[in-house]
Amino acid sequence: GVCLLCDRPPRVSTSFLSRLLQPVTIPRRSLLELQSFSKLQPSDSEQSFQRGQSFNTSTGRYTAPVSGFYQLTASLLISGDRVQVRLRDSVRAAICIESLCQSNSVESVMGVAAAGGTFSILLTGTLYLQAGEYVSVFVDNATGSAISVLQDSLFSGILLGV
Repeated sequence: GVCLLCDRPPRVSTSFLSRLLQPVTIPRRSLLELQSFSKLQPSDSEQSFQRGQSFNTSTGRYTAPVSGFYQLTASLLISGDRVQVRLRDSVRAAICIESLCQSNSVESVMGVAAAGGTFSILLTGTLYLQAGEYVSVFVDNATGSAISVLQDSLFSGILLGV
């Protein structure tokens, strides 16, 4: 057979990689959408890049330019001081479509320890997005004290196919 793609590399039509600009404090027992991400050129390995214009840095939302399957990832660094821990204390993170985290989302739940300190939550999964739908990262702090999502946290996505 003939290989149609052998002479040229595959083209990525839409993608983004962004880094949280500053720590975000999430009060106890609250849900917050992460915002204020940076977006720079691919040559700046310290920050982020995107192909296409679909990621809004001020809202932290990525809007799908075409319908298709998207690989989405969030790597969150979380810091918090723990004094007293209850059995049901946890931190949940989710990548949600149209801010609807109850369905069609990628999520992870992390229990917290009495020692506190810094821990990470990694979310990765494939979601089908209709053209015009947006995805964003939410953190649900179900603990008795405030936590911070640190500025080195990442959010990225790439169109896999239609």
